[in-house]
Amino acid sequence: MTLVAIEILIPTPRTLAGATRAVVEQLMGPGFVNIDSPSESAFEVELTNVDMKEWGEVVPDDVTAAELGEKIRADKEILRVRVPLRLGHFLLFPGFVVLCRPDEYEEFMADPRARQIIGRESLELAHAFGASELVVAGDAATDFLGSEATDWESLKEVLVEEEIEHQVVKLK
Repeated sequence: MTLVAIEILIPTPRTLAGATRAVVEQLMGPGFVNIDSPSESAFEVELTNVDMKEWGEVVPDDVTAAELGEKIRADKEILRVRVPLRLGHFLLFPGFVVLCRPDEYEEFMADPRARQIIGRESLELAHAFGASELVVAGDAATDFLGSEATDWESLKEVLVEEEIEHQVVKLK
């Protein structure tokens, strides 16, 4: 049996730079209530460009959240940002914020307690970005971001077409 992690996806009107800055500032400041911050006060944010070249920036040792946002804004070829957490990580794409959890998707579906935990994290993330809808999916959902799925509606269509286990939750 293959373990399938959980991805919580929300749409955002913010730029990749703006969404990254917002996530990093929240983690460096008050933190999230239900989402664990990185285990260290300084952490490496991984950047990936269109050529799939990856490199890291250490926050706050090398750059501040604002400086990181400006670097991303200036480099139009950056297409993905990964921000580590104590358990899991954030993946940020243009138009999307994704919370990746190591929990098993099947356990989430079967265990009421797991659904409550993921539900609290999902709602907090959606509230932080003003999202009116979110998707809780198995970990293959992000595979389609930037290629087959470039906006929220196309993401939901691809998840159905590719038979990716998921739930769409309307919030407003």
